[in-house]
Amino acid sequence: MDFDWEDIGGILTYLVPVLIFILINVFFRKQQEQKRQQQVVRSLLSEIDYNQKLMETFLFKWQSKKFKTGTWKSNRDKMDYIDQGLHNILVGAYEIAEEFNSEIETAKKHKSSSYLAGVQVDRLKEPLAKSKQGLKEWLELDKRAKELPKPGGKTH
Repeated sequence: MDFDWEDIGGILTYLVPVLIFILINVFFRKQQEQKRQQQVVRSLLSEIDYNQKLMETFLFKWQSKKFKTGTWKSNRDKMDYIDQGLHNILVGAYEIAEEFNSEIETAKKHKSSSYLAGVQVDRLKEPLAKSKQGLKEWLELDKRAKELPKPGGKTH
């Protein structure tokens, strides 16, 4: 059987650029996903900071400001990159925040701050602190993983 090298060369001239394009695309998608994960974690940290400040203020003066939960709601099902323990802590913290938001909404609806008397915001103190610590550790580990040398001596 005799190969026609011209036909193989012609096929390769089309195939090689397609393969290069696919490899570049996979590489950039991976980088984009890593950036998205970091953005979600940073956004959660910002939300937690806000909620901690709101909680501290609420301890001294009842108010009708709701706890932020938007980042969590939109990303909770896509956070398989964090460990299960941290995920469970976040679930608990945001469930409590949602309970409080419901009570705050009821107080607004009835135009009565007496509904806020039962809100025990100090229940959020530990879950928010643990969530914040865990997310900061995740960011630090992610940063260190990028700084580790790859096989061949290169860093990414």
